[in-house]
Amino acid sequence: MKISNEQVRKALESYVRQVEGKKSNRIEKEKSSESKVGESKRGDSVTFTARSEEFKRARELYDKLPDIRKDLVSELKNKIKSGSYEVTSKEIADKIIYRTFVDKWL
Repeated sequence: MKISNEQVRKALESYVRQVEGKKSNRIEKEKSSESKVGESKRGDSVTFTARSEEFKRARELYDKLPDIRKDLVSELKNKIKSGSYEVTSKEIADKIIYRTFVDKWL
């Protein structure tokens, strides 16, 4: 299965929205409990979960991905030059339709 950069970007954005949504819900709950009690007994703090570290690592790896995979491009160029690259119009149409739907729904 091939995963496009667009799919990875959308998945990361979705994850960030999810994490930020949970974070804002937690902050709202803390604010409402603080307003009921008066002053907060806790100071400011930051907690990094293992999940956030995983996300950070995934983002770093994604950022290192090349836009163009030169090894694949070279391989395809060689196949085209030698005449060994064969693809049918049906395969091309299938890929176009598939990529359109995948990028739209993810």
